[in-house]
Amino acid sequence: MNGKKRHDQQITLFLILTGILASGTGVLARQAEPERLLTTAVSESSFQLALKLKLPPRGAPGKRRTGAATRDSCPELANKNEPLTALVPGTNLGLTVAERPTFWFYVPYPPTNRLSVEFLLRDKEDNEVYRETLPLLETPGIISVRFPETTPPLEIQKLYSWRFSVICNPTNRAEDVFVNGKVERVPLAPALKSQLAAATPRERIALYAENGLWFDTLTHLTELYRTHPKDEALKVDWADLWQGVGLEYISSKPLVPCCTP
Repeated sequence: MNGKKRHDQQITLFLILTGILASGTGVLARQAEPERLLTTAVSESSFQLALKLKLPPRGAPGKRRTGAATRDSCPELANKNEPLTALVPGTNLGLTVAERPTFWFYVPYPPTNRLSVEFLLRDKEDNEVYRETLPLLETPGIISVRFPETTPPLEIQKLYSWRFSVICNPTNRAEDVFVNGKVERVPLAPALKSQLAAATPRERIALYAENGLWFDTLTHLTELYRTHPKDEALKVDWADLWQGVGLEYISSKPLVPCCTP
């Protein structure tokens, strides 16, 4: 009898322990579930913020890339498929709400030849609005051209022409390598202004993109990407932007200092 009693007690203890373990497993499973949900939520949030660039259904005369052939006085390109490139859409037209937008270019030439670049902006009547010649410092890489505050702001709904030249031979400007295109400042809609004021920096970039504001999208994304180069979401935005305008090779190029007068 005593043996049977001990056997019954062992069975009872086994069942109790089994129940406790099963209950504990359920608790652990329920504790892990919110973590999985949190991961999914972050992923979905990143997807929802993906850039949706909507460019205006019009273009302008211009040239955003130079040809593969090099001039005698210009340095040989390391990769002829990655020439001097204006960082603009293939339409050669970029919109902005900025009074003095920042222009971006990929310069493939090293600074060893003491090259200079010239940026020229003209209005629709071909009047010169701004001209600046600056030395190349740490190229090859992506550079920006910023207007000084003394420059008159762009007028709203007025088309401007810009030209960016690499001066390969100062004594013969016909040998310049250049890109050119158009920029237009548009009014900032009150609804968009309110959205921008309430948005995070990354949401702001998405809003600029959705409203077809190329220069504002690029400048804000570049500055944010420059200060947060390891941010995975920004890496995706950066690559998506260049893929969207057919300039995939730009995504791997460094941002280098140049050119503020």
